Amino acid sequence: MSEKITENQNTENTESEQKEIIRVNAYYLIHHDELNEIAQTLILLKDTHDTWKIVKKRDRYYIFYNNNKAYLKIWKDKKNNLLFYVGENNDNLFYDNIQIFEYNLGCILYTNNAVYGCDKGIEFRNLDIINIVRQIDYRLVDPVIWLLCTKLY
Repeated sequence: MSEKITENQNTENTESEQKEIIRVNAYYLIHHDELNEIAQTLILLKDTHDTWKIVKKRDRYYIFYNNNKAYLKIWKDKKNNLLFYVGENNDNLFYDNIQIFEYNLGCILYTNNAVYGCDKGIEFRNLDIINIVRQIDYRLVDPVIWLLCTKLY
């Protein structure tokens, strides 16, 4: 179950700015599925160092790493919890729908269990999700934060 909280933040100009804080739980869920369905979208996320390949299948996102041999799947359940799974890929995948995005979130601050920026904060109550992602592969942190801020929450 998630909760949304709005906090007032005062700036030097004494203006108040609304910042939404979303508090959710995160769970590792063993959830193997096939990626060779037709109804998928390939998202190419470009930043200054890499171009990430992210597959969107229904409401799930698969971030490929390790030369496309492994993926981190993240999605939300009906209670707005974040679910994730690490899997392997040995298939050739074909796409006829490709979207290209630039990683341009601006200033993002994150801790082991929270992300702040994008006009909101996302805090994970039960797991240090960013730390877990960093341990899987530190290069996954940026695309995970992008998905959290732009697609999932």
